[in-house]
Amino acid sequence: MSKILGIDHGSVRIGIAVSDPSHSIAFGREVLPNNKSTFDRIRKIIAEDEITVIVLGYPLNLKGEKTAQTLETEKFEEQLRSVAGTISGEKIKIIRWDERFTSKMAADSMLESGMKKKNREVKGNIDIISASLMLQSYLDSVKKI
Repeated sequence: MSKILGIDHGSVRIGIAVSDPSHSIAFGREVLPNNKSTFDRIRKIIAEDEITVIVLGYPLNLKGEKTAQTLETEKFEEQLRSVAGTISGEKIKIIRWDERFTSKMAADSMLESGMKKKNREVKGNIDIISASLMLQSYLDSVKKI
């Protein structure tokens, strides 16, 4: 069964989350370094998990305006579209999703869960949790429809 991929793009690291087959729950998967091999790894995840939809975190400022990070994410999205391709003859859909406050929510959830300070300081953990929070937000919104 197909799954949905959540991507929290950053200049240094990219948080990855994947849904369950019923598209109900988001699971933090991994953090990728943002380098030359990033798209090879994303291509493998798309194939392994039969991804049909990609939810890409879209960073805007508090006023809903574009920032330098927004423009960087848009460039990443262009490359992602060429890499994502098709599954079973259907083009993989890429959806931009507002990611405002996900990093703050991720940091708060690590603290509330009792995660040790040493683990909270691992920056990749915030990226993974941010990706899963963002994807879960999308999944919850789709279930309401």
